[in-house]
Amino acid sequence: MLEFYENEKKMFFKIVFIFLLLPILLFSQELENILDDLNEYSDKSNLNIDYKPTAMTVLYANDLQTLGINTLSEALNFVAGIQAFKTTSVNSIVSVRGYTQPLNSFQEKIKYRINGVSVSSNYFENFPISLIDRIEISKGNASTIYDQGGFVAVIDIITKNKSNIAFGTGSFDNKNFSLLLNEKLNDNWKLKLSTSYLKHNKKVDAPSAILTNSIDFGTNFDRKQESLEGIEDILIGASLENKNFKISSNYIKNNRQNNYGTTGLLDWSDDGYSKYEMFSNEITYDTFLNTNNILEMKIGSVQSNYKMNTYMYKFEPNNVGIYDPHFKVDYTQRESYISLLVKNTSFTNNKIEYGVYGSLIQIPKNKYYTNVDYLTGLGQYIPKYDAYFPVQKELKEFSGKQGFISDESSKTNMSYFLADTYSVNENLTLLANLGIDDYQDYKKLLNFRLGSVYSNDDINIYKFSISQANRNPSLIEDYFVGHIINSQDQALEAEKLQSVELMYIYQQNDEKLKLNLYYQKYINSIDGYRYKDSLQYYNKKQDEYNYGAELEYSKSFENRSKVILNASFNSFAYKNSYENLKIDTPIVSKITTILGYIYPINSKFTISPLIRYYGSKNLLNGNKIGDVALLDLTLTHNISKDAKLYFGAKNILDKEYFYYGYNTKDEKMLREGTTWFVSFRYDF
Repeated sequence: MLEFYENEKKMFFKIVFIFLLLPILLFSQELENILDDLNEYSDKSNLNIDYKPTAMTVLYANDLQTLGINTLSEALNFVAGIQAFKTTSVNSIVSVRGYTQPLNSFQEKIKYRINGVSVSSNYFENFPISLIDRIEISKGNASTIYDQGGFVAVIDIITKNKSNIAFGTGSFDNKNFSLLLNEKLNDNWKLKLSTSYLKHNKKVDAPSAILTNSIDFGTNFDRKQESLEGIEDILIGASLENKNFKISSNYIKNNRQNNYGTTGLLDWSDDGYSKYEMFSNEITYDTFLNTNNILEMKIGSVQSNYKMNTYMYKFEPNNVGIYDPHFKVDYTQRESYISLLVKNTSFTNNKIEYGVYGSLIQIPKNKYYTNVDYLTGLGQYIPKYDAYFPVQKELKEFSGKQGFISDESSKTNMSYFLADTYSVNENLTLLANLGIDDYQDYKKLLNFRLGSVYSNDDINIYKFSISQANRNPSLIEDYFVGHIINSQDQALEAEKLQSVELMYIYQQNDEKLKLNLYYQKYINSIDGYRYKDSLQYYNKKQDEYNYGAELEYSKSFENRSKVILNASFNSFAYKNSYENLKIDTPIVSKITTILGYIYPINSKFTISPLIRYYGSKNLLNGNKIGDVALLDLTLTHNISKDAKLYFGAKNILDKEYFYYGYNTKDEKMLREGTTWFVSFRYDF
């Protein structure tokens, strides 16, 4: 295995060397002479995302903060067609356009970026709005541009270009702080530093949780029936750039308690946790090859470490020598990548961009610890229960093929992409994106997007696109060993998403309306099914269909007030033949509406009510979670031009509402009632 790893590493660095040599080979004098003769061409799609044939939403932090939205998860719920929520401790869910696979706990289908730098598929739900200038969300597949990580969406967090400091407090002993420094070091170099800290000890009543007491062993569940959801988050980011170079680094650490438990079984010990760390580093170099052509080169890495500690059943003290089951995970995945992109190449009315992306995924750490394991026969087998029980407190370490995932040391991927934007005339633009993924041990995949944009007055814009994206299974999906009542190894194949979208935009003065209609077909979707004591992953033979409409509307008035409305209808035909399930849009709402109103009372105070409506949710057990309308209210005090104080309350009517909860008694997770917050922000 070590020899295999070394060979893979040598091959990757050979690829890096070829990439660095490629510009010299490509841009010989002969090609340069051709490029010198090209006509200059400027396309208005460079200036405005509304002229790009994709469903994009931009959220601006000033509006979000005035409406009482403080974190990325709250902001994503503000996007038409997106719902973000917690489930049990295995994972949080971000559903795009109603799409979910409820029994697939590990979904890596959205690409997250910070200032254009990839930060893996982990969803940093507590990223503070105080650091953000805007959030750019591209719904629908974007795999031809952002590799297969952008299967259903790409979310790019753009931080502020102005220095600021913010801090606050709130319910559950919430304490938060953020600092952003933007400094011009000299005429050439700029430095950006950011950091944030968040901690709270959130506890929520958990009437639906499954208690892990066992009368047969003479024990009782001796803590309150509540979901422990305390967190501690740390973020550090830095970038150094000049005209040609940009060096970026990000570190995010997220510690959280196990909520409703790993599989819906409420941990009997408060020591349960899930810990996630992410390191990302990237160096970008841009240079003009000639008047019309820019070469962009990137080299970077993203490393993610996941740790878990959980206690499922409490058996001690007892008289039969059985101890409490105890499980731990320590797993690390690293992706190193390099890319070359040539852009702004113009042929009369064409703008052509083409490039290549190479990556190497490695598993430097892969450990699992337990004192009982049915896969390897660790513990004492009791026929009455057809199960193994622990007979020791000490944990045994499993690694390699018996670790958290089977022993996959590395995988390589090569992606090639081409984009051509063609201006038919001043009113009509056509675009074609083409991408090919060559992922080790899988078939080559073809991704494409064909689109058009038409406008003859810049008031009414019409957009159309048809696309296809593919996504190979993640290493966790394909190679998960399955010690903790989870999936076994499966030889999974790539998923495919085919989409048709029709978009209309109306914009005049201070009023803007966006309407997106879409139809999507999911082929070979990866989901799970229960088999004995494990959850198996599999590719579905039946195609699944997804359609809906998304509405965004905003209007500013002369008195500086502003209304913002986002609404969506999403229908997803979910099927699971193993579980005999056929549900129209499971676990998320088909209809959502967010209505916010920013009203300046005077020059010093602004009041902003926000109404969030979530339609009913269909559960896997045939029941429903009813619809709910929640009212939030935020008061902003403009202390000065650069200093603001925010007072807010969420769910001020104290409405009872639920999230979907995997393996809880009735598939419901009760949420908190009224909460409050106070925060201060100063820009300098």
